Amino acid sequence: MTIIYALLMLVMLGFAGLQYNDDDGLYWAVIYLVPAIALGIAALAPHQFATLVGRILLFLAVVILASGVYVYWPAQANFWASTNWWDAEPVREGLGVAIAYLFTCATVPLAFRRSVRHEKYKVA
Repeated sequence: MTIIYALLMLVMLGFAGLQYNDDDGLYWAVIYLVPAIALGIAALAPHQFATLVGRILLFLAVVILASGVYVYWPAQANFWASTNWWDAEPVREGLGVAIAYLFTCATVPLAFRRSVRHEKYKVA
């Protein structure tokens, strides 16, 4: 599972890196870095999500990204057609924030897994 989180983190870092030529690239890079950080923690220190601070920060990230999905979700009909994503910036932004939200949600089960809470106490 750690490898999956690490690969998803690399995908989100790639998304953040691709924002360099966008007018509002820093804004979108931050949106993509939030799930990248959450996935990095999931890959390297999953027990951090079992702490109160970890759960609160993860909850805030999920809520903020969910509100971003609500705000940026495309109102255009047939937005899922590939011709629409290439031509319409609102469609790309809506799908981008939805991907960031879903990737962040992938880390939520770690906050409630019993084995992760005790992982930091294991002796190697």
